[in-house]
Amino acid sequence: MFNIHTSQEDGTLYFDVTGRIDSITAPKFEEAVNAINLSSVQKIVIDCSRLDFISSAGLRVLLKLRNHTTEDTEIEAINVTPAVKDIFEITGFSDIITIRSDSDPSEAQKVSAVFFDIDGTLLSHSTGQVPQSARDAIAEMQGKGVKAIICTGRDIGEVEKLPLTDIPFDGYLTLNGNLCLDKNKKMFAGNPIDPGEVDILVRIFQASRIPFVLIGENKRYINYVDDVVIDTQNSTKGTIPDIGEYRGEKIYQCLAFVQDKERLMLENMLDMCTITSWNKTGIDIISRSGGKAAGLELFLDKYDLRRGETMAFGDGQNDIEMIRYAGIGVAMGNALDTVKSAADYVTTDVDDDGVANALRHFKVID
Repeated sequence: MFNIHTSQEDGTLYFDVTGRIDSITAPKFEEAVNAINLSSVQKIVIDCSRLDFISSAGLRVLLKLRNHTTEDTEIEAINVTPAVKDIFEITGFSDIITIRSDSDPSEAQKVSAVFFDIDGTLLSHSTGQVPQSARDAIAEMQGKGVKAIICTGRDIGEVEKLPLTDIPFDGYLTLNGNLCLDKNKKMFAGNPIDPGEVDILVRIFQASRIPFVLIGENKRYINYVDDVVIDTQNSTKGTIPDIGEYRGEKIYQCLAFVQDKERLMLENMLDMCTITSWNKTGIDIISRSGGKAAGLELFLDKYDLRRGETMAFGDGQNDIEMIRYAGIGVAMGNALDTVKSAADYVTTDVDDDGVANALRHFKVID
């Protein structure tokens, strides 16, 4: 996945890049450069912490950027990985732009927004509550002007039934980031599943061979309920949707209650969707262009925030892209090993003050 986010502040132009800049993605990078009036820019900062690779096509865009700015305009590449640094060195780009390697993650770093998964991250599986240490930490960071945003696979109706409605979050990225709501729970962006793919998903729903849920902006409904649905939802303290019929609305997410065989079949069959597991018998189906990372990007665009100034906390498979996308990705101590491998930092368990300990480690709170 390639993404580029731009922002400007006090004469400094920021580029946050995720993925590879090569012959396929370089035009998008160049398009972002061409859209900016460089005459008022005094400094350019390129955050390379999520830049996996840069080819000659990407280097040509950097060279164009250098040639279209004055000699007094400093271009700085920060958080450069060893692999990308080697490319800058051998091509001599280290002579025309300032290269700064990855910094120690324990050093103070500006954080403007923190994104939280709910289940297993904010909400303890053992107690069914948000630890008081997490509540206090969120209140302290918000008091310092840092935004706290929910990013969950649940819909807003389910979120409102959980014991965290008294926390004044600054936004809600629901349905795995595919439905974005502001602090007043008003939708400002969404990423629905392609209508053609929805036709097939509706067929699955109507065939009723497996328990299947369709989720629109304001409603979710299931085709039928069996013991697998009941046991799966009870294990996650989830609620069971009403049985209903599809009436043509946009679909932002589907749920299926299946075994491994059915999951694999759906994964291979659906060309325009991606699937993640949240339980042994529960899966989310969303647009291939969606996900929690895409939701973060939509939130950053709305509030003009920099990706490099974000943190994300998670513990499950559907949190991996979000953790990789954020400036600082944190895995809970109770997270899956794959989530821990994707994170910049692994904190303690949710029941062992994991949220507060990580925020304190990165000096977001005292």
